[in-house]
Amino acid sequence: MSNISPLPIVRFAFYAFVFTIPLETLDVGLEKGVLSVSSVVGYLFITIAFLQPKATFGELPRPLWFFAAYLLVFVSQGIWQLLDITPGLVGRLSTTIQMVVLFWISYNLFRHERVIIGTLLSLSAGCVVLSVLQVSGTAADTIAGGRVSALSQDANSLGSMLGVGLLALLGLAYGRASQEGNIGWLAWVGFACLAAGIVLSGSRGAFFSLAIGIMCLAARPGNSAVQVKIWISMALALSVLVLAAYQNDAVRMRWERTFSEGHMSGREQIMPEAWNMFIQAPISGWGPGNHIIELANRFGRKQLDPHNGYLWVLTETGLVGAIPYFFALWLCLRSAWRARHGPEGSLPLALLVCVCLVNMSVTWHSRKILWMVLAYSVASETFLSKRWSYARAPGATTN
Repeated sequence: MSNISPLPIVRFAFYAFVFTIPLETLDVGLEKGVLSVSSVVGYLFITIAFLQPKATFGELPRPLWFFAAYLLVFVSQGIWQLLDITPGLVGRLSTTIQMVVLFWISYNLFRHERVIIGTLLSLSAGCVVLSVLQVSGTAADTIAGGRVSALSQDANSLGSMLGVGLLALLGLAYGRASQEGNIGWLAWVGFACLAAGIVLSGSRGAFFSLAIGIMCLAARPGNSAVQVKIWISMALALSVLVLAAYQNDAVRMRWERTFSEGHMSGREQIMPEAWNMFIQAPISGWGPGNHIIELANRFGRKQLDPHNGYLWVLTETGLVGAIPYFFALWLCLRSAWRARHGPEGSLPLALLVCVCLVNMSVTWHSRKILWMVLAYSVASETFLSKRWSYARAPGATTN
């Protein structure tokens, strides 16, 4: 554990950046598609992070090396593809590099409990603001099937983001060993607001991912009384979500079509074809940018997202890039599982499982929130390591 505490300016710049992540499509007069409020605040934060490099870049987590290997493959293939001037390739190269750097910085900051609490509260606050804009109709967009989004965001991504914010709030109140008891009532107020937004988004993937994440919160070891309290709270949260979704006709019809017809908004055709593309080029893939063009050509379109972050990586870089990427994900998952016995409890596991499941129905592999949760999962294990080191130290006593 680093003894260097982040400066207040570094911490609050990080909180401000995290707060803007759910609101990254907010129109603040910047050039759309090039700059967002989140990216501007993010660049400012990275600049401030260099004021204290030992606190923000001091340690290199093990998964970072494997993400760097994936990045090397991605950049190598991308530079080669630049000769073909694939549309949007430069932007994707830049974004991928930024995500790996964000993972590095976030890991170092998350090794301080105060930063974790402040970050989760900032993320939840940003999600609540987004949900209020959606539910109130202030910046709402009604799309096909009676679904409601906001700030021109994709309804599935919006619902998933609100789910992560809701899970962070519940986790602060019930998932961590050192529970923030004074935010228990705040968690349920936020739950009501965020749950309404998730239901209105009509996102089946967001709903399923959140439900599994809530179940993971109950995986925290503890005494029987605490476990009963957590199970009752999580059962109540799940019941409210299911009931609210069932009462919404648009959402209920989408679920019924999924169960009766296997309807997945075209994913039932796109994903098998993306898998076929991987089988056809399993080693090096189709190359950054080319893979979505090739997939689109098979459906008579210009570009087509595979709607699955893992298939995206497999078709883009093949096994050469996917193996280090997936191994790094496994290391993060292992850290989150082990961290259940530490002060962060089951929250890292719940958040990581949630975003990994989200990545199966939308491509979140280049979203800031995914990389931050990965960093949190790895950093949470360092608290456990510190506890073990103290217990083994000469003269240490146990109660």
